[in-house]
Amino acid sequence: MKQKMQYIQTLKQTLKLNQKLLKSLDFLTDNIDDINKVIQDILETNPFLELKSSKNYDNQQFIESISNKRSLKDDLYYQLYAYTHPYNEDVMTYLIESLDDSGFLSYPLDQYMSDLHIDQDMLDAHLDILRSFEPNGVGASDAIDSILIQLKNNNKTKTYTLFRDYQDVILTQNYSLIKQTTGLNKEEIDHLFYEIRSCNPFPCNMYNTSHDDYVSPDILIEVENSDITITPINQPALMVNDTLYEKVKNDENMKAYFNEAHFLMENMTKRNQTVLIVANALVNIQSGYFLYDDELYPCTLSQLASETGFHESTISRTLNNKYYSFNGEAYPLKKLLVSQTASGDSSDSIKKAIVELVDDEDKEHPLSDNQILKKLEELELHCSRRVIVKYRQQLNIPSSTKRKNLESNLKAQNLQLDAEDKKAIAALDCNDRLVSPEGLAPEWD
Repeated sequence: MKQKMQYIQTLKQTLKLNQKLLKSLDFLTDNIDDINKVIQDILETNPFLELKSSKNYDNQQFIESISNKRSLKDDLYYQLYAYTHPYNEDVMTYLIESLDDSGFLSYPLDQYMSDLHIDQDMLDAHLDILRSFEPNGVGASDAIDSILIQLKNNNKTKTYTLFRDYQDVILTQNYSLIKQTTGLNKEEIDHLFYEIRSCNPFPCNMYNTSHDDYVSPDILIEVENSDITITPINQPALMVNDTLYEKVKNDENMKAYFNEAHFLMENMTKRNQTVLIVANALVNIQSGYFLYDDELYPCTLSQLASETGFHESTISRTLNNKYYSFNGEAYPLKKLLVSQTASGDSSDSIKKAIVELVDDEDKEHPLSDNQILKKLEELELHCSRRVIVKYRQQLNIPSSTKRKNLESNLKAQNLQLDAEDKKAIAALDCNDRLVSPEGLAPEWD
């Protein structure tokens, strides 16, 4: 009897743990690797949940060959491209590019206003956009400011206000002083510290690691004979053992496990269907990119919402942490969302045109940014000179002066001096330049 009670207690503890894991999951937002880890744990304890086959469940086999290094700025630009409300592209680009390795602002706020020729209200509005992006706390002035941003974004209004107004006092961690200054009791102060410590003062440091990040794509995109195929991958083939349940359905603990298995199945099915619908809509819009290596077509969350019937927030959550595999490489699904210039031209088409113009230019007389601007206008691609500078820097294309100097330096490698040249050089005044030790310099130097 004692053993039975212990067994029941263990069952209840395991079930409680499993349910906690399930509740911690956001099926739509979380990536497939995180979900699969939870499924693996539940498979070991839930007698009703089974794998049909492990054919597509061996993630490691697939991801060993796929490495995807992402930078903080890459992720911020992806989120910016998906942002649907109005913003000044030059201001947002300047803010993102000015972030240091910790994701903090590199300059004082006054300098931003001076450099960008904007007022405080406009700067604050664009900082709010940046600070709404992930990771939570990006775009702060320092670690303390990052904590304040996280508290605000997480709707910890009371703690945010207290930490903002009594920062110096709270940082002393002196309960008596905090109580005297704020009027809080011990329990309230404990809760205050709990919410502050739940924040990460350096949320962007994960981008500073040197190891590769391995990701498991949700879908595989393949092109064959001008046809595009989209296939879900890395999805566990789950099933619920209904036959076993019929034998133990009178046991309340077993019933709870049975309901848990069905809950997991239903949510996984819904998640995978949503991801596939959104991916199909994206690939359909960007078919030219996959078929002909064409530039990406301008596409927004609003357009995807119209195509799929989902709300924009659902689209945004679906694209978060999702990857597709194409030609042996893994890419974020968000990469297929492309912003528009003021004229409606995609940033991708402008970047592609800039690369082609620079490749075809006279290397002795490289194109200036103004000349590139004019040639883009001739191609009916419209943007500002400032945008060209930004895109050129993102493409790692030097300025026209540096490109010219580089070409000149490369030619210098083939320079040959004949006897007359050396004789003329020897006749030049060397201003009594001394060489030590003697004999190091050639006779003509």
